[in-house]
Amino acid sequence: MKYTRAIVVLVSATLGVGSAPPLTTTAAVAADPCGLPRGVLKLADLASRSAIECGAVGRLVDAGNGVPLPVQQPGRSVTLDMLYPDGARTFTLATDARGVVTTDSHHQASKFPDLPGPGACERDTFSLRPYKWYKPWLFRTTRGTALANQSQAAFDAAARRATANMTQGRNTCGLRGGIHAAGAFVGHTNERGNFLYADGQTTCGDSDGRNVIDAGDLPGGFLEATLAWTCTWAETRHGVTMAVSADIRMNDTDYKWTYDPVNDPACRPALPPDQDRWRYDVESVLTHEIGHVYGLVNLSAAEDVNLTMYPGVRRCTGHMRTLGRGDVLGLRALYGSR
Repeated sequence: MKYTRAIVVLVSATLGVGSAPPLTTTAAVAADPCGLPRGVLKLADLASRSAIECGAVGRLVDAGNGVPLPVQQPGRSVTLDMLYPDGARTFTLATDARGVVTTDSHHQASKFPDLPGPGACERDTFSLRPYKWYKPWLFRTTRGTALANQSQAAFDAAARRATANMTQGRNTCGLRGGIHAAGAFVGHTNERGNFLYADGQTTCGDSDGRNVIDAGDLPGGFLEATLAWTCTWAETRHGVTMAVSADIRMNDTDYKWTYDPVNDPACRPALPPDQDRWRYDVESVLTHEIGHVYGLVNLSAAEDVNLTMYPGVRRCTGHMRTLGRGDVLGLRALYGSR
């Protein structure tokens, strides 16, 4: 009889006979009150509902073309810039003060960037992001990061120069001053940039308040992969939108790099026809990416081919190191007064 009674008690406990519904069901409903599907969400899954109320903060949402970005806290946004040798893609996910999520994406395909065009000092074109830095962008490079000659010192020096190219508006157009942006290299870190691997691809993580430049493998193969990625996080307070952190990753797997395209033997002639000898200038690409960090947007008009923010990277040249007139005017528009 004792053995039989034990079985009855066990079955009753397992089936919940005469008891309240299992707590796990209540917890699941509370954690997902909007009944969102698993995996990467579509914007329509939220249907203009608050990401806070739906428990969706931190979930991934398709920001366009299958590229996922994490839902930010209210008042925050994240922008992913992808630079190719012959174009660029940009994806933004923003969460407004009510928790409503919106996405935006742009694809700029450039004409072959080795073709001539108007001089860099002849074009006034620029386009701006809604954010800017209200404090210096202080960044670190990940220990062991090196491209081309395997020298971290050379990589660090290129990153410092690229930052100065933007903050000082270095150009040959006779434009001086008028830019009050600040930024500096402040050392090394063991941490890598805030990129994560999710849903079969790399994307931006959540803002961690740190700024890191590193190198790593980016999706795609030769000429199909991106040269570099930049993730920039921003937040809006009292109607003012400020950048709060930004990370850059250079592709050290699919492309070859140089720190001195003028004197690099692999870059002779200046546009080597042999793809195995193609090199991309580290400082040029970093200058373009740091332009995104400071709030400049890719340009799409073919006439802007010689501006730094045009998304077409010439092989074996350092032309993007020097800003064009439009690049400088854009920085002045953002940082021309304090």
